[in-house]
Amino acid sequence: MKGWLALIPLLILLCLTFVYKNDIATFLVQKIVYSKESFLASPNDYTLNYDFEYVQNTNDFTANNKQELINILYTFLNNGKDNFYFYCNYKNCINDVNILTDSNQLVNLNNYVHPYNNYRQATITSNAFNQIEVTIEKSYSDDVIKATDKKVDEIMKEILNDNMTDREKIIAIHNYIVETTTYDTEYLNANLVDIDNPSHKAIGPLYYHKALCGGYTDAMALFLNKLKIPNYRISSENHIWNYVYLDNNWYHIDLTWDDPVTDDGSNLVLDNFLLITTEQLESYHTGYHNYDKSVYIEAK
Repeated sequence: MKGWLALIPLLILLCLTFVYKNDIATFLVQKIVYSKESFLASPNDYTLNYDFEYVQNTNDFTANNKQELINILYTFLNNGKDNFYFYCNYKNCINDVNILTDSNQLVNLNNYVHPYNNYRQATITSNAFNQIEVTIEKSYSDDVIKATDKKVDEIMKEILNDNMTDREKIIAIHNYIVETTTYDTEYLNANLVDIDNPSHKAIGPLYYHKALCGGYTDAMALFLNKLKIPNYRISSENHIWNYVYLDNNWYHIDLTWDDPVTDDGSNLVLDNFLLITTEQLESYHTGYHNYDKSVYIEAK
């Protein structure tokens, strides 16, 4: 009889464990298996210390709403992580992750981080415990970063000096890139679809002196980041350009449109899209500068 009585607490414990198994499993996963310490992201050499209206850096890697989800993804991308995971703690979180991925909205976050921390491909998975894992394949290899960074430093030493204002430095960089680069019409005319082509990256204009809009924009972003001038890139459906904070105001810079393709092959250097306001940009009615102002909020 005493033996049976001794089993009663064990049976009660087993029953409670069965009834509350999901809560217990969730507790163990959140507090032990996926503890917050596992989520902490250490920055790499290209992490930018900027917060924007659309995205902000965060130290809390459990998402309780969509904005916190976006901030977590931005923080990990900004810190240059190749693989990371975090935990969702609200009802529609998994759905929000799928929407961000399927609608290509995740690409917008690329525009807020350093080009060297950009991804060319991202894989996102989730499990039954609302753990989200992201695996990143970077756009820039270590070798390309080393070569490109060396070239940026050489150019800055050649065309800039300490007596120049930030505005003068930006103008000098703009003019250098436009003067030494031609738009890659060969790529365009061949109808290529190659995201690894140098013309899409800063190495295109800086080494090969040919670029598409992504190459022009990445190159300018590298210089702006070296100068510690806050900036990000704005993309529309078929174009990308720079947006920079200077003298307490935000301005657009579009090197692609300031380096037009001419019939006779002559190299024109324009400044129509150099440090202009959103009002000025929209007055041109190019058809290529229609962007999501709910994402690029400073550029309303």
